Amino acid sequence: MTIIKNAVLGMVLISAAQFSLAAPIEPYSLYQEHCAKCHGESGAADNFRGYLYFARSFKNKDWQNKRTDTEILEDINKGPRIMPSFEKTLTEEQKNALVRVIRGFGR
Repeated sequence: MTIIKNAVLGMVLISAAQFSLAAPIEPYSLYQEHCAKCHGESGAADNFRGYLYFARSFKNKDWQNKRTDTEILEDINKGPRIMPSFEKTLTEEQKNALVRVIRGFGR
């Protein structure tokens, strides 16, 4: 019985350690890592790659008003045109954080 209790306690401690090691999501850092190369640091797509690939400016109020969060998530998942898909490389929490950053550029 003691062996089972120790095994269960060990699994709980390992799970707790893994949970505490998970870094909190920094939305803008995530954007910088995955999106800014084309969409620009300010979201205006005003850099070389933005011009080269005709990247979307997230500062465009008309675009912001016409797009739902669900549509933005679909674009993040599928990767329109030349944009890569992030469906399998980012978690849902990370993708939702990116939507919040993108929406922030429209303010």
